[in-house]
Amino acid sequence: MKIYDKPTFPGNGIIYTGDYYQDIPYHLYISREELPAGPVFDIREYGATTEPGVLSTEAVQKALDDAGNSWGTVLVTGGAYTTGTLTIPSSTTLFIDSGSSINASKDLSQFQDAFIKTVDSADVTICGGGRINGNGEFFVYLPHERPLTTPLGYTKLPPVLNDPMGRPEDTTRFKYRERIRYAEDKWNEGKPNIPRPMYTLWIRGSENVDIHNIIIRDSMDWSLSIDGSDNVKVENIVIDNNRHTANTDGIDIMSSCHVKVKHVFVSTADDGLCIKAPMTQGHDSINVENEKMAMGPSEDIEIEDATVISVMNAFKIGTETYFDIKGVTCRNCTFMLPDIFPAGVSGISIESADGSNISDIHLENITMKNIAVPVFISLCRRNKFGYLTEEDKSMKAKGGSVSRITIEGVKAENMESTCIITGFKDSDGYTGKVKDITIRNMEAEYIDNEERLEILPEIRENVTDYPESNALGDMPSYGFYIRHAESVKLENVTIKPRSMNKRPMIETLDADVIVTD
Repeated sequence: MKIYDKPTFPGNGIIYTGDYYQDIPYHLYISREELPAGPVFDIREYGATTEPGVLSTEAVQKALDDAGNSWGTVLVTGGAYTTGTLTIPSSTTLFIDSGSSINASKDLSQFQDAFIKTVDSADVTICGGGRINGNGEFFVYLPHERPLTTPLGYTKLPPVLNDPMGRPEDTTRFKYRERIRYAEDKWNEGKPNIPRPMYTLWIRGSENVDIHNIIIRDSMDWSLSIDGSDNVKVENIVIDNNRHTANTDGIDIMSSCHVKVKHVFVSTADDGLCIKAPMTQGHDSINVENEKMAMGPSEDIEIEDATVISVMNAFKIGTETYFDIKGVTCRNCTFMLPDIFPAGVSGISIESADGSNISDIHLENITMKNIAVPVFISLCRRNKFGYLTEEDKSMKAKGGSVSRITIEGVKAENMESTCIITGFKDSDGYTGKVKDITIRNMEAEYIDNEERLEILPEIRENVTDYPESNALGDMPSYGFYIRHAESVKLENVTIKPRSMNKRPMIETLDADVIVTD
């Protein structure tokens, strides 16, 4: 008996010019691939069909289950197959052939917590040169404004962040947020929140996972989540998302160790490469199974040769940061937003907000273009999750730490706002300081547009709010604003301001800073 797909929100899936980046060089990342040795389980032999609108979930899942019992390969070939949630068992290769795809159902009832997932497994491979298509536009409401494909001509930040959208409505923060497609009722129009599946491809509690030569397109929420896992390799993949669909992070590495990401292209609306260490799984958009399970640290993570197009942060540590994050390297990457406006929010963003000790982070040889703030480093104590134990509370109540951060070899073109390095000072006089930060061999140049500044007498202390580079208002300096910091070194850093600039390059407050040529 045929089971037909029934879209929950059929009117949501409209695509506008500017939603997708049109010039992804797929040929540099994706290629034809030979089937691996061993038994092959062709989903067509299980009854999977490419007939439009017909679901093949049961057939594909049966093939996956049989392959898992035989160290086999599930072959997806011959076109596009529509399914709900699929689970890959241990000892299985999911091989999606070039020109073929697994497409997500447009019916919310067909999903549990993810589109494709492997949970508590080992020795899983996902490859083949084909596509995982999340149909993400169908799980979010249409935006208030269409993509902006011409420059604004000015930069303006909200002086005080009175609402998360960034009003007043002429700020650059508001201008990009009004173009985002949300699953929530951000505009207070009486619409119900859409409980969309949180993960497009979810690697949870697993080890020895190899993801290569695959395309993830049109994610429904987070694209590739490596979650509580060990020894995961990601190489030669493309993530091609609608750049206005909220929460579509590119690659999220959460509470995972020994992860290597190499030669990837990510085009997305939210954070491109993101490392977290939360107390729990998930976020507020969906009730994820076992979401209250404690996670753990993120350690030994290597990222190399990544190109990231992001409306938000290209590389980010945070914001969910309960457990420690250390031993992260990111090198030889390009961060940009070439064809839609306003500029990307941040290039490099490192944030401890929930008690995490973030240390031993090294980034080098990073090129940026059309990124508003090249570097944002922040320590606060939002403490979103509360505390697991009283002992934890005694250690984390005053916040975590950010230390031993090295960023070198940055070239940034068309920046728009000041780089920020900041700790916090609370109302009781306690100060949390970032420490041992080195920025070396950095060249940056502002776009020479109009700057509309409103510099307040005091820059707001962000102690408990969500940290973001465009949420603190205008800075009294154009290059770096450094506050509540120890042992910060700026070595051979040059930043060319706008021609209309009247601010100094560096301003400090309660900070130990050494500047050398």
